[in-house]
Amino acid sequence: MAEKMLKQVYGKKAGPLAAYRRVAVGEQGFAFFVRYELSLLFLRNIQGGLGIFIRGLFFRGLFRRAGRKVFIAPGVTLRHPRRIELGDEVILDEGCVLDAKGDQGDGIRLGSRVFVSRQSHLGCREGNIIVGDNVSFGPFTIVHAVDASTVRVGSDVMIAANCYIAGSPNYRHERTDIPMAEQGLEEGKGIEIGDDVWIGASTVVLDGARIGRGSIIGAMSLVRGEIPPYSIAFGVPATVRGRRETSSLKK
Repeated sequence: MAEKMLKQVYGKKAGPLAAYRRVAVGEQGFAFFVRYELSLLFLRNIQGGLGIFIRGLFFRGLFRRAGRKVFIAPGVTLRHPRRIELGDEVILDEGCVLDAKGDQGDGIRLGSRVFVSRQSHLGCREGNIIVGDNVSFGPFTIVHAVDASTVRVGSDVMIAANCYIAGSPNYRHERTDIPMAEQGLEEGKGIEIGDDVWIGASTVVLDGARIGRGSIIGAMSLVRGEIPPYSIAFGVPATVRGRRETSSLKK
């Protein structure tokens, strides 16, 4: 994937402006690129309520779709916004990044009432990030979806600060005569996070993880493989240490 991205940026004989266009907006036309640049230049960093209102009004046309009452704070970075879809009442807090690079799949799709906290990064490299409703991403959290991998986050999910959700397969490394970046990636498995999940701070979730509905993942855990529904799990690697007590489970 690293080699593929480098070829996308540098593989064509063009100047730095063309390379920047490929990184920032993809294969959109020049008119869209100008609109994108003017929006960032004049609207991106306006402070206060006026800035929120103006960005909510004028940034809408940059996205593939944007719902009602979208809140875009100062300093938000958008890459390939035509591959980004926002539901109603989405909040993009100060300094967060939505980067949907690629030309296949859905890119980034956020449901309604999703809160992406300050300095968080949701990034695709040909992958997909699909998020349900009523979801919060804590500050400095990173979500990556690389190659064919899809990161799916259900509804009513809480993800604390400094988490890393790595929907990215490993690089192949069998050969030593060429760099690992040129050997491609193993087949991606993606990540599934069910509804009503709480993930504690500084947790890492690796490609292939499946976190069942209603589960709690303790802080500073490493999640790989499957966590059954309504589990309490933590550790490196995260293992099930208990079960949530609910009326439905007691029956």
